[in-house]
Formats: sequence, structure tokens, C-alpha cells
Amino acid sequence: MKIFFSCLLLVFFFFGSIQISSAKEKFERLVETTQEWKEKAKSVELEKRNIKPYEKTLDKEYLPKMQVPRKFVKYNIPPGGRELDLTKLTKMPDVRSQGVIEPKFVYMAYSEHYFSASNNQISSEIFIQKMPLKLTRMQRALDTNILNTTRKPVISAGVQEFKQNLFNSLTIVDWSKNSSKLLVKEKIGSTITGIYQTYVWIYYMPDRKNKEGYSRKFDEVNEAISNHFAKENGIALNNYRWNITPLGFSKEKPDCVIIEANTWSKNKKPIFLGVWQLNTKNGEITLLSKEPKLFEVSANGIMVKEQLP
Repeated sequence: MKIFFSCLLLVFFFFGSIQISSAKEKFERLVETTQEWKEKAKSVELEKRNIKPYEKTLDKEYLPKMQVPRKFVKYNIPPGGRELDLTKLTKMPDVRSQGVIEPKFVYMAYSEHYFSASNNQISSEIFIQKMPLKLTRMQRALDTNILNTTRKPVISAGVQEFKQNLFNSLTIVDWSKNSSKLLVKEKIGSTITGIYQTYVWIYYMPDRKNKEGYSRKFDEVNEAISNHFAKENGIALNNYRWNITPLGFSKEKPDCVIIEANTWSKNKKPIFLGVWQLNTKNGEITLLSKEPKLFEVSANGIMVKEQLP
């Protein structure tokens, strides 16, 4: 038995010594200095120096992400029907609308709405920024963001006043056909009882006469409609809840804005107050029709729409 164990130890010792000597030979072949590495690198054949590019193994169950197709669509369809969903404001401090591009594809306009939880107040602003012109039209629209703008609002509503439950909402209606004007509607009301008045705003883009753009609030529209019914029918509209809806720029007269006015009966049935026209050049306000009548309104602004497959 002792002889058997002695032989077994000899076998282990023999193979162990072979492995140690083999490891020692490998260790001795490793370079220890930078100079040795450089000398040894010179002897490597060029064919062995080429490294195969990394190839990712594809999972059979993996589905590549599809690019969502996008296209340009007209913004002001139906006329004056664009509204911003403000229910998100109770969950986040501000909401930004989708950008509306003017017909020349140089500028984009968008609105921002802010919510103050302490006052239960909503205020808003309109911004206009220049798009990167070196890109394609679609890429301009997708690459335009708040980082490449001066962040100077062109119209503000309710930002500088703090009132409990005050509601000031600015919504883009449309651009003019020649991209010189931006039509905006402001809704004022209470976050509890709802909207009680709408006003028309126009932002005039910079031109040769005016190097800087400027905005104007046409509260004369509301005054003209109220004075008309007080004079013609003896009705004081301001004692009731009534409203106006700017539909957009007229196709027949591109510098004029088409506006509808409405009020409501005790049974909450709508009462039509006529179709009105605002001339944005001289501020003239005209009653076009006492009865509901269709006047062609242009759709000039452009926005990007995603088409789901």
C-alpha cells in the first residue's frame, strides 16, 4: 500500500512540475518593459494586426424601432377651433403648445401656460423664434426648440398680476398669408366659474418700417359689438355672459380677421350676435352679417403631424 501511495505522489509531482514549467515559460514570454513591447510589436505580421469589427448578435425576438412618419398639415382647420388642453396644468407647472410655422418657413410660434397652485391661477405667454434655415423644412421644424431662442415673449397675459382663481389663456389662431402677422386669442375668466371674455391680439412682425415687432390688443372689437347692441336693441351685453371667436384671416381680404360673436339664453341655448370683421391695418370694425353666414377663412399656419402606421 505504501508503495502505491509513493507512486501516486510521484505522478502528481511529475505532472505538477510540467504545468509549473509551462506556466513559467508563458510568463517568461510576456514583455516587461515598453521598449520590449515596441520591439516585439515590430515582428507582428500585418495580417494579424487587423481587428474584426464588432458584430452585435441579433435577437430573433427583437423588433427594430420604426420611424413614425411625419407630414406637414394646415393648422387653422377648422377655423378658430384650436384649443389647448389645460387639464395637464394641475399636474405640472407649465404646458407648451405645439409650434405653428408661418408660410415662409422662417419662424415658429408657440404658447406657454403657467399654473400657480397657491393662487389657483393660470397665466400664459406667446413666443416666436427663428428656425435653422440651413436644414430641410421638416428638419427645421423638428430641430427648433427653446434652447436656440432668446426666450423673450411677444405677448403676455396674467403674468405680472396675481389674483385668486384668475384665468388668462393665450392661444394661437393663425398666421397671416404673407407671414407678417400672428393672430392670437386671449380668454379671460375664473378657474372656478369658467371663461367670461375673449380678446383679439395681433403681433406685427418686424419689417422695413418697424425694425422691432410689436403686439396690439384689439379690445375695440368687444366695445364695438357691445355698443352696437346697446344702440340698436337697447341690450347691455356686458350684463350677460357673451363671447367672441376669431376664426382667422379672410381669404378675400388677407389683412382682415373674421370674428363670430355669441351669447346664451337662460336655457343655455346659443344666441348668434353676428359675423364681424377687423381690419388689422386701420383697426376698422365692420358688421358683415347679422345671421350665421359662411365667410371663407384662410388656413396659413403649418404644423407637424405624426401618422401612426
